[in-house]
Amino acid sequence: MQFKRADRHEAITYTSRKQAAFNRKLAREQQAMPLFADQIAQEQHSWDEEKRLRDERNRRSVQRMRDLYARQWRKVRKDYHALPPALQAQCKAQWHAFWGPKTPANLAYFVDQLNGALAARIAAGEAQTQRIRQKILAQTQTSFE
Repeated sequence: MQFKRADRHEAITYTSRKQAAFNRKLAREQQAMPLFADQIAQEQHSWDEEKRLRDERNRRSVQRMRDLYARQWRKVRKDYHALPPALQAQCKAQWHAFWGPKTPANLAYFVDQLNGALAARIAAGEAQTQRIRQKILAQTQTSFE
C-alpha cells in the first residue's frame, strides 16, 4: 500500500530574539501590576525552564499527532482488509491511479465508496438535517400562534 511518509519535526531552535521576547513578556507581566511586581517575579520561571517547557510541549504535540496519524492508518487498513478480495483489488487499482496525497483520509474515501459506508453516512447526515429542519419548523410555527 502506498502512503505519504509523515514529516519529521525538528527540535525548536532558540534564538536571542526569542529570549529577548520572553524577557520582555516577564517585564510586561510585572509592570502590569506594579504593587505586586515582587510576587509576580517570584512566580515567573527562568528562560531555561521556559525552553524545557516548550520542548516538552513540542514533544507531546508531535507524539500526539503521530499517534493520531497511526490510528487513522490502522482503522482504514482494517476497513480495507474487511472488503471482499474483488473490491480490494478495485480499491487498490483506484489508489495506485490516484495522483493526490497518499493519506489515510484519501484511502478511506475509496474504501468507503466501495463498502457502502459513504452512502450510509450521507443518508444519516441527510436524515439528521431533516430532523433539525422539522424541529426548527415546529418551533417557528408554535412561536407565531
